Amino acid sequence: MIVLPLSAEGGVDFSGEIQTIWGASVSGTDNNTSAGRFLLGETSFTGTLDAYYDKSSAFAEAAVSYDATSNQLDWRVNELWLDYTASFWGIRIGRQKTAWGKADGIDITNVICPKDMSSFSSMTSDNSKLAIDALRLSFTGNQFTLDAYWIPFFTPSKLPLDEGNQLRKFIIPENSPYPMSLGTIEKPEIDIWNGEYGLKVSGYFPLMDVSLYGFYGWDDTPVLDYNITAQGIQINGKYKRLSMIGIDMAIPVKEIVIRTEAAFFPQKYFSVIEQRNEISALAGVDWMPSSWTLTAQYFCDYVFGSLVQLERSKAYTHGMTINVSKTFINETLELSLSGLLNFNDLDSFISPAAEYSLSDQIKLSCGAYIFIPGSENDGEYGKYKDLSSAYIKAKFNF
Repeated sequence: MIVLPLSAEGGVDFSGEIQTIWGASVSGTDNNTSAGRFLLGETSFTGTLDAYYDKSSAFAEAAVSYDATSNQLDWRVNELWLDYTASFWGIRIGRQKTAWGKADGIDITNVICPKDMSSFSSMTSDNSKLAIDALRLSFTGNQFTLDAYWIPFFTPSKLPLDEGNQLRKFIIPENSPYPMSLGTIEKPEIDIWNGEYGLKVSGYFPLMDVSLYGFYGWDDTPVLDYNITAQGIQINGKYKRLSMIGIDMAIPVKEIVIRTEAAFFPQKYFSVIEQRNEISALAGVDWMPSSWTLTAQYFCDYVFGSLVQLERSKAYTHGMTINVSKTFINETLELSLSGLLNFNDLDSFISPAAEYSLSDQIKLSCGAYIFIPGSENDGEYGKYKDLSSAYIKAKFNF
């Protein structure tokens, strides 16, 4: 990190990260793939500029990346905002990221920022969330905080819709008996009436931390509509309104932290015209004895009413996640294992990894992403079985 002092009360910090990851398939079940085919080959640079003076600050983060598997160069502004913080209130305006909820890797109340699902490297990134253009007002008390968001411009999730994208087949099936084509994805009009709104109220008490959430905006992923034409089946999409109210709690019990989270989605769109009430929930436990870290979670989701005309075969879906890690050699080596099991189809995801710090700036790691289909159906995670891969990664921070 480079620090340029402005005065006793201010300064400018510049930091960055260079990362490269290469990964090859370990699965050959798909006729279009074979073991050894490269699925990951991305090199990226991320730069961060943090300026602050007295009660004001500004933050900028941008990244440029090159994907060797698709021969594509991409650049993006991750965050760009201004902030003013007084004794009990603050305001932040610009492109920013925020995370709701206390779940680990599972989205329950965390609906405010969309996802980047445009590539395999984005999906497997530690931070696949995109920023939103928002104005945030914050109020702080001794035991309570309140954050209110106005999001005037809608930012959808990034989907793998480009020709040649290895994930496109999960949206537009390749093995359909009828020719399938992508039509139009209709976005909300850019006007003041189509904004999004969010509210988070948090309380911090000796026995627990608790947060309440409210959101009114747009679903980050479009509802798809399949239309039969003379040329085959055309897929069109439209973004629909989304409402959510949620709650989470964290309760420390000696060395263990118990986490719970729940969200209710009234009249959520599951097709162009079909709406249903939906509830999602999670319960988890964190334990960090000595150099170990153990996390386990149970999550579930229920859709009320008939499933007829919905692209969903089960009203109640559930599963569990587990993460185990341990450090060695003065915390320079970390071994970890992450796993997810879907109880409905018994499909799963397993990710072992090892990371070694050569220095404070350089880290080398290797691991695997393994998708295992269920015994009868591929399932939500098993459908990615042909993306099972082993990888190596190098990272330099400054």
